[in-house]
Amino acid sequence: IEDIIPALQGFSNAYGKIATIKGQDLQHRLRIVGFEKGSFITILEAVWNNLGQNSSQYQALGALAAVTGVGGAGALWIAKAIVGVIRAKKHTKGKPYTEKISQNNQSIIISNSENVTLELPLEIFTIFKEGIIDHDLNKIAKPLEEGKIISTEINVKSETTTESERIELSEKSFFEVEEIVVTTTKEMWITGILNSLTKTTNRGSFYLTDGTRIAYKLSGDHPEDLYTYFIHNGPVKVRCAAHLDENLKPVQIDISEIQPLQTSL
Repeated sequence: IEDIIPALQGFSNAYGKIATIKGQDLQHRLRIVGFEKGSFITILEAVWNNLGQNSSQYQALGALAAVTGVGGAGALWIAKAIVGVIRAKKHTKGKPYTEKISQNNQSIIISNSENVTLELPLEIFTIFKEGIIDHDLNKIAKPLEEGKIISTEINVKSETTTESERIELSEKSFFEVEEIVVTTTKEMWITGILNSLTKTTNRGSFYLTDGTRIAYKLSGDHPEDLYTYFIHNGPVKVRCAAHLDENLKPVQIDISEIQPLQTSL
């Protein structure tokens, strides 16, 4: 769960941002439809705002591939846009690149540092160049780890075409970006589990009750006074200020006090 959640959040946030740009008037939800040894599968379903009036149409649509929306702004286009941005980031590898408009003025040709070219539709190139979903793609790639998860893949299927793009562990660095903190909350109490501690930096990871893993820092004049709580196996309650990203998701908490939730026998 700790690996799936950030990846799904990343895809969901990326989808929502592009849908907003395109004036998308449909709501969608992610549903996990299958587990295999070493992998899981999710599918995107359409939920029409006016479901009551178009229930038969909704039943006929079902999954992602059947939803095209109006003016190319539907689920299919949005998912293809995410795939296109992933493709562009893999192509440029985080290095400088050059760009030029194609002869039909409808697409952009990207030449990477190795002088290899990639052609992208103008709208998708704009999303890539402006970094609109960079932080969300970072979340999709974040669970990749040696000996655990070695790749993640997005497949977009329609009645006539199939597009897919895979991010390998070796390509993870192409998607890494520095987390941007847009606001910080007042101190509050939250519940979770302390997972790790590096004493030289007073930092580690903390699991929220929904399984989300976030970074923390022990704050205050004497953070070493809080070390004793790491022998506690169960959940704890921590008083902290949370730093939130552009999606108002916590990226780090500063812990000033810890209380165990279970009294020691």
